[in-house]
Amino acid sequence: MITRRELIASGVGAGAVVGAGEAALVQDTQILSSMLTELREIRRAVSIQGAEAIEKIRDAQRTYFKNTGRFPQYVEVGYNVFQSAVDWLIAVQQPVTISLVTEGRYAVAFLATTVVLRQDFQDNYVGQGFDR
Repeated sequence: MITRRELIASGVGAGAVVGAGEAALVQDTQILSSMLTELREIRRAVSIQGAEAIEKIRDAQRTYFKNTGRFPQYVEVGYNVFQSAVDWLIAVQQPVTISLVTEGRYAVAFLATTVVLRQDFQDNYVGQGFDR
């Protein structure tokens, strides 16, 4: 009878053990590779140009929420902030729904609020949240 140690040392068992180890290593490498790809996509989405404009919109939402207990229906913004909101929605693969609201102004649905583009505001301006 051959002991386990002799079987592994002889090379017959060693090949089977190495083969199983290589298969597990390949599978682990594929899993780690997909995780790395997902992390890179998240980093790209978070670090897109104009993320600071998104933070301004969120600040307006936060202020309104603290005062009323709900999100505002509308936040009026300037051109650069509006474009940053659209770019952010595209980068994080959210639906971009641009529409016309009262007085022919463009608007985009952003989370629970509609962001309205005002041509008479400065490019980086973010107004206070409000309801109609």
